[in-house]
Amino acid sequence: MGKFTRRLARRKAMETTKSLEKLAAQGNADAAFRLGYRRAFGRKRGKPADWRVAAKWWKQAAAAGHARAEFYLGACFEYGKGTRKDVPRAVVFYHLAARHGHAAAQYNVAISYRKGDGEVKDMALAVAYYKESAAQGDAAAQRDLGVCYHEGQGVEQDDEMAAKWYRLAAAQGDALAQYNLGLCYKCGVGVKKNRGHAARWFRKAAEVGHRKARRQLIEIGC
Repeated sequence: MGKFTRRLARRKAMETTKSLEKLAAQGNADAAFRLGYRRAFGRKRGKPADWRVAAKWWKQAAAAGHARAEFYLGACFEYGKGTRKDVPRAVVFYHLAARHGHAAAQYNVAISYRKGDGEVKDMALAVAYYKESAAQGDAAAQRDLGVCYHEGQGVEQDDEMAAKWYRLAAAQGDALAQYNLGLCYKCGVGVKKNRGHAARWFRKAAEVGHRKARRQLIEIGC
Protein backbone atom coordinates (compact mmCIF):
# COMPACT_ATOMS: atom_id res chain seq x y z
CA MET A 1 0.00 0.00 0.00
CA GLY A 2 2.87 2.33 0.86
CA LYS A 3 4.62 1.72 -2.47
CA PHE A 4 1.37 2.27 -4.37
CA THR A 5 0.76 5.55 -2.55
CA ARG A 6 4.28 6.79 -3.31
CA ARG A 7 3.96 5.76 -6.96
CA LEU A 8 0.61 7.57 -7.21
CA ALA A 9 2.11 10.67 -5.60
CA ARG A 10 5.02 10.65 -8.08
CA ARG A 11 2.62 10.28 -11.01
CA LYS A 12 0.51 13.15 -9.69
CA ALA A 13 3.61 15.33 -9.31
CA MET A 14 4.68 14.53 -12.88
CA GLU A 15 1.23 15.33 -14.20
CA THR A 16 1.23 18.60 -12.29
CA THR A 17 4.65 19.50 -13.69
CA LYS A 18 3.42 18.76 -17.21
CA SER A 19 0.37 20.92 -16.67
CA LEU A 20 2.57 23.75 -15.34
CA GLU A 21 4.86 23.46 -18.36
CA LYS A 22 1.82 23.68 -20.63
CA LEU A 23 0.59 26.78 -18.83
CA ALA A 24 4.07 28.33 -18.85
CA ALA A 25 4.30 27.74 -22.60
CA GLN A 26 1.08 29.73 -22.91
CA GLY A 27 2.65 32.64 -21.05
CA ASN A 28 1.40 31.95 -17.53
CA ALA A 29 3.95 33.71 -15.28
CA ASP A 30 2.92 31.98 -12.05
CA ALA A 31 3.31 28.56 -13.68
CA ALA A 32 6.82 29.52 -14.84
CA PHE A 33 7.68 30.72 -11.34
CA ARG A 34 6.44 27.50 -9.76
CA LEU A 35 8.44 25.41 -12.24
CA GLY A 36 11.56 27.36 -11.30
CA TYR A 37 10.82 26.92 -7.62
CA ARG A 38 10.48 23.16 -8.08
CA ARG A 39 13.81 22.91 -9.90
CA ALA A 40 15.55 24.94 -7.20
CA PHE A 41 13.98 23.57 -4.05
CA GLY A 42 12.10 20.47 -5.16
CA ARG A 43 9.14 18.99 -3.41
CA LYS A 44 10.49 16.26 -1.14
CA ARG A 45 12.59 14.86 -3.96
CA GLY A 46 16.11 13.51 -3.76
CA LYS A 47 17.39 15.17 -6.91
CA PRO A 48 19.87 18.03 -6.48
CA ALA A 49 18.73 21.54 -7.28
CA ASP A 50 19.08 22.63 -10.89
CA TRP A 51 19.64 26.35 -10.51
CA ARG A 52 20.33 26.92 -14.20
CA VAL A 53 16.88 25.66 -15.19
CA ALA A 54 15.29 27.41 -12.21
CA ALA A 55 16.82 30.72 -13.29
CA LYS A 56 15.54 30.15 -16.83
CA TRP A 57 11.96 29.76 -15.61
CA TRP A 58 12.27 32.71 -13.24
CA LYS A 59 13.56 34.90 -16.09
CA GLN A 60 10.42 34.03 -18.04
CA ALA A 61 8.16 34.83 -15.11
CA ALA A 62 10.09 37.99 -14.22
CA ALA A 63 9.71 39.27 -17.78
CA ALA A 64 5.97 39.21 -17.13
CA GLY A 65 6.32 41.18 -13.88
CA HIS A 66 6.02 38.30 -11.41
CA ALA A 67 7.30 39.77 -8.11
CA ARG A 68 8.52 36.54 -6.50
CA ALA A 69 10.29 35.52 -9.69
CA GLU A 70 11.99 38.92 -9.82
CA PHE A 71 13.14 38.45 -6.24
CA TYR A 72 14.47 34.92 -6.73
CA LEU A 73 16.15 35.88 -9.98
CA GLY A 74 17.83 38.72 -8.11
CA ALA A 75 19.09 36.20 -5.58
CA CYS A 76 20.44 34.04 -8.42
CA PHE A 77 22.49 36.96 -9.70
CA GLU A 78 23.59 37.98 -6.20
CA TYR A 79 24.91 34.54 -5.29
CA GLY A 80 25.80 33.19 -8.73
CA LYS A 81 23.18 30.44 -8.67
CA GLY A 82 22.41 29.14 -12.16
CA THR A 83 24.02 32.21 -13.70
CA ARG A 84 27.16 34.28 -13.31
CA LYS A 85 27.37 36.43 -10.19
CA ASP A 86 26.35 39.99 -10.97
CA VAL A 87 25.42 42.12 -7.95
CA PRO A 88 24.38 45.25 -9.88
CA ARG A 89 22.01 43.14 -11.98
CA ALA A 90 20.72 41.46 -8.82
CA VAL A 91 19.84 44.89 -7.45
CA VAL A 92 17.95 45.69 -10.66
CA PHE A 93 15.68 42.69 -10.09
CA TYR A 94 15.33 43.45 -6.38
CA HIS A 95 14.16 46.93 -7.37
CA LEU A 96 11.59 45.47 -9.75
CA ALA A 97 10.25 43.12 -7.08
CA ALA A 98 10.29 45.91 -4.49
CA ARG A 99 8.14 48.09 -6.77
CA HIS A 100 5.67 45.22 -6.93
CA GLY A 101 5.47 45.19 -3.12
CA HIS A 102 7.77 42.25 -2.31
CA ALA A 103 8.86 42.82 1.32
CA ALA A 104 12.09 40.81 1.21
CA ALA A 105 13.11 42.59 -2.00
CA GLN A 106 12.44 45.94 -0.37
CA TYR A 107 14.69 44.88 2.48
CA ASN A 108 17.44 43.83 0.06
CA VAL A 109 17.24 47.16 -1.75
CA ALA A 110 17.58 48.90 1.61
CA ILE A 111 20.69 46.85 2.33
CA SER A 112 22.18 47.74 -1.07
CA TYR A 113 21.70 51.45 -0.35
CA ARG A 114 23.06 51.10 3.19
CA LYS A 115 26.20 49.26 2.08
CA GLY A 116 26.63 50.91 -1.30
CA ASP A 117 26.67 47.45 -2.84
CA GLY A 118 25.29 47.69 -6.38
CA GLU A 119 24.00 51.18 -5.57
CA VAL A 120 25.45 54.53 -4.52
CA LYS A 121 25.40 54.57 -0.72
CA ASP A 122 22.37 56.54 0.46
CA MET A 123 21.04 56.07 4.00
CA ALA A 124 17.92 58.17 3.39
CA LEU A 125 16.88 55.82 0.58
CA ALA A 126 17.87 52.82 2.70
CA VAL A 127 15.50 54.02 5.42
CA ALA A 128 12.72 54.58 2.89
CA TYR A 129 12.94 50.96 1.75
CA TYR A 130 13.33 49.68 5.31
CA LYS A 131 10.07 51.45 6.13
CA GLU A 132 8.24 49.85 3.19
CA SER A 133 9.45 46.40 4.15
CA ALA A 134 8.91 46.91 7.88
CA ALA A 135 5.34 48.09 7.26
CA GLN A 136 4.67 44.69 5.69
CA GLY A 137 5.97 42.92 8.79
CA ASP A 138 9.49 41.96 7.71
CA ALA A 139 11.27 41.40 11.05
CA ALA A 140 14.79 42.08 9.74
CA ALA A 141 13.63 45.38 8.26
CA GLN A 142 11.90 46.34 11.51
CA ARG A 143 15.08 45.58 13.46
CA ASP A 144 17.36 47.48 11.08
CA LEU A 145 14.95 50.41 11.00
CA GLY A 146 15.20 50.48 14.77
CA VAL A 147 18.98 50.68 14.48
CA CYS A 148 18.65 53.59 12.03
CA TYR A 149 16.46 55.51 14.47
CA HIS A 150 18.77 54.71 17.39
CA GLU A 151 21.88 55.87 15.54
CA GLY A 152 20.24 58.66 13.53
CA GLN A 153 21.28 57.15 10.21
CA GLY A 154 19.19 58.41 7.29
CA VAL A 155 16.53 59.63 9.70
CA GLU A 156 16.31 61.95 12.71
CA GLN A 157 17.57 60.21 15.85
CA ASP A 158 14.64 58.97 17.95
CA ASP A 159 15.11 56.38 20.70
CA GLU A 160 11.38 55.90 21.21
CA MET A 161 10.94 54.97 17.55
CA ALA A 162 13.96 52.70 17.80
CA ALA A 163 12.40 50.84 20.73
CA LYS A 164 9.09 50.61 18.86
CA TRP A 165 10.65 48.89 15.88
CA TYR A 166 12.85 46.66 18.04
CA ARG A 167 9.72 45.55 19.88
CA LEU A 168 7.88 44.65 16.69
CA ALA A 169 10.83 42.61 15.40
CA ALA A 170 11.45 41.05 18.81
CA ALA A 171 7.84 39.88 18.97
CA GLN A 172 8.51 37.92 15.78
CA GLY A 173 11.48 36.18 17.35
CA ASP A 174 14.36 38.22 15.95
CA ALA A 175 17.18 37.58 18.44
CA LEU A 176 19.16 40.75 17.72
CA ALA A 177 16.03 42.87 18.12
CA GLN A 178 15.28 41.06 21.40
CA TYR A 179 18.80 41.82 22.60
CA ASN A 180 18.57 45.47 21.53
CA LEU A 181 15.20 45.84 23.23
CA GLY A 182 16.69 44.30 26.37
CA LEU A 183 19.40 46.97 26.29
CA CYS A 184 16.75 49.66 25.91
CA TYR A 185 15.01 48.47 29.07
CA LYS A 186 18.27 47.98 30.93
CA CYS A 187 19.51 51.51 30.19
CA GLY A 188 16.18 53.33 29.91
CA VAL A 189 16.70 54.26 26.26
CA GLY A 190 13.42 55.05 24.50
CA VAL A 191 11.51 53.29 27.28
CA LYS A 192 11.39 53.45 31.05
CA LYS A 193 14.19 51.53 32.70
CA ASN A 194 12.83 48.14 33.77
CA ARG A 195 15.10 45.32 34.92
CA GLY A 196 12.36 42.71 34.62
CA HIS A 197 11.56 43.60 31.02
CA ALA A 198 15.27 43.72 30.21
CA ALA A 199 15.76 40.24 31.65
CA ARG A 200 12.77 38.94 29.71
CA TRP A 201 14.11 40.04 26.35
CA PHE A 202 17.70 39.06 27.12
CA ARG A 203 16.43 35.61 28.09
CA LYS A 204 14.49 35.21 24.84
CA ALA A 205 17.58 36.14 22.82
CA ALA A 206 19.81 33.90 24.94
CA GLU A 207 17.48 30.94 24.40
CA VAL A 208 18.32 31.00 20.68
CA GLY A 209 22.04 31.32 21.25
CA HIS A 210 22.72 35.07 21.45
CA ARG A 211 25.94 35.16 23.50
CA LYS A 212 25.86 38.84 24.41
CA ALA A 213 22.35 38.36 25.78
CA ARG A 214 23.64 35.56 28.02
CA ARG A 215 26.36 37.84 29.35
CA GLN A 216 23.80 40.58 30.00
CA LEU A 217 21.70 38.15 32.05
CA ILE A 218 24.73 37.41 34.20
CA GLU A 219 25.53 41.10 34.50
CA ILE A 220 22.07 42.02 35.78
CA GLY A 221 21.99 38.98 38.07
CA CYS A 222 19.37 36.87 36.32
